[in-house]
Amino acid sequence: MSLLTDVLLAIKESNLSRAQLEEFEQTFTVLYSEYMMRIAVLQKAESLYFGSMEQQHPELPDVKIKRMWRVTDDGLELRQKETEVKVIAKNLSSIKSRIFQTPNY
Repeated sequence: MSLLTDVLLAIKESNLSRAQLEEFEQTFTVLYSEYMMRIAVLQKAESLYFGSMEQQHPELPDVKIKRMWRVTDDGLELRQKETEVKVIAKNLSSIKSRIFQTPNY
C-alpha cells in the first residue's frame, strides 16, 4: 500500500482527537506539496516530449501526440498523480472542517 492509501484509511475513523486531526492535516499538506512538485516535473516532461515529437514527426496531429504521451510511463503517472492530488485536496478540506468542529481540549 502507498502512504496515501494508508492515510486515507486512517482518517476514516470518526472519533479522531483534535491532535490526531491536526497531525493528518500536516501529513496531507506535505503530501499535497510533494504531489504538486512531481506533477510539475511530469508536465515539463510532457512539454519536452510534445516538442520533440513535433520536430521528429511534423505530420502527426497534436491529438495523436497527446495520446502517445498518455501511454508512456510518465504520462500514466501524470494522470494518476493529477487524480490523487484531487483526492488529497478534498480530504485536506474535510480534515480542516473536522478540526474546526472538534473542541479544543
